[in-house]
Amino acid sequence: MLVVAPYAVSVPLAFAVAPGLDAATGAGLVALALAPGALLASAVVGAAGGRRADMAGALLLGTVVVSFVLVVTRPEASPLALTAAQAFAVASLLAGALPTVRDRLLAPLRWAGYLGGAGVIRLVIASAPRIHGGTIVVALAAVVLTLGVAGAVALMLRRDLSSALAAVGTRDPIVAVALAWSTAGSDAAAVPIVSAAILGIVSGALIIRRR
Repeated sequence: MLVVAPYAVSVPLAFAVAPGLDAATGAGLVALALAPGALLASAVVGAAGGRRADMAGALLLGTVVVSFVLVVTRPEASPLALTAAQAFAVASLLAGALPTVRDRLLAPLRWAGYLGGAGVIRLVIASAPRIHGGTIVVALAAVVLTLGVAGAVALMLRRDLSSALAAVGTRDPIVAVALAWSTAGSDAAAVPIVSAAILGIVSGALIIRRR
């Protein structure tokens, strides 16, 4: 329930709101709603002083499964456009799930993931997607909604709040950017980029506060 609840609220709402927005912003919002939790969630929880980075990893795996099911049902999504994001996702998940063999067996895979993520970021920078006031409002609303639902369900189920917020209340920007780009071009990446900036500021503040 903790994994599914944010999707159950944000995905239908994103599809309902998207037609009223410009095409790029709407596509970016839908892509953000469909993306898995931030793949760095476990690391952020640990760096911010959270006690359940392991729980964050388990919840994150659940979001990846749900996201995959949702994405493959969208025929307009280009598999080629998602290749880099998939490499990043697989490498991040395996490296986190198998720490005892990470340094030896998974180092090349992790670097492939980093290169895939860097490739997506490079494309975004090169394309310079247009960010405007509406983009910021939509991204902020999406972040607040997803975090709010995840937090409410975590409190109701008496689960660790920080792990739930990090793993199921966030959306991975690299996967969201790739998905948005594959459906509506580079300008659709603006909403996931702004969302990433918001989450980055919040995460950075929590880490600095701990230290």
